[in-house]
Amino acid sequence: MSRPVDAASLVILRGAPQAPDVLLGRRRDTARFMPGAYVFPGGAVDPPDIDLGNSPEWQGTRFHAAAIRETWEETGLMIAAEGPLPDCAPRDNPFFARLETDGRVPAANDLRYIVRAITPEPSPIRFDTRFFLAPESVASGEAHAVGELPEVMWVPAAQALTSDRLRGVTKFVLSQALELWLDRERLDSPSRPIRLFTWVDGTRLIQKQAQEDGLL
Repeated sequence: MSRPVDAASLVILRGAPQAPDVLLGRRRDTARFMPGAYVFPGGAVDPPDIDLGNSPEWQGTRFHAAAIRETWEETGLMIAAEGPLPDCAPRDNPFFARLETDGRVPAANDLRYIVRAITPEPSPIRFDTRFFLAPESVASGEAHAVGELPEVMWVPAAQALTSDRLRGVTKFVLSQALELWLDRERLDSPSRPIRLFTWVDGTRLIQKQAQEDGLL
């Protein structure tokens, strides 16, 4: 049984609260994990994300860092604010080099943690993913296909929920995002529990977890 790798992903919504669009990317048909599926930008937590998350100079965790970095690497959208980049950030990394040039730092405060999902045990590739939500208004740049995603597009969220190109866990995360999108007070509440989506003995299990517990 493979151990799940820490990962982070970002749901970005735009438009009217009752009928927003969601940013999705199509994975390559040759991808080892979820080939051809439509997903939110995201990926595994890398060492620079861990270093940034551990820095006392930055307000965020390794998961916030990974979600923001992966979103930029896969869609070109940057979620950052003016400020000095912590010394621990590697300047030879394209993401951090861009931030250093712009005099900016990843804006963890613009993200809201909404769901955690763990890939089922039978899968040879497993992730323990923290999903965040952010409005398009906090991002700079124009979304376009970059890197691992050969196609990136805005899709009506209601349409995405009925598409057979989205896996069950992706639809679950999107449904949670849409529910919170309509309730800003609950979205912003630090006491709001997180839904933990996983599988036990082949059965889907959805539990609740404190936000701080999932970001350790």
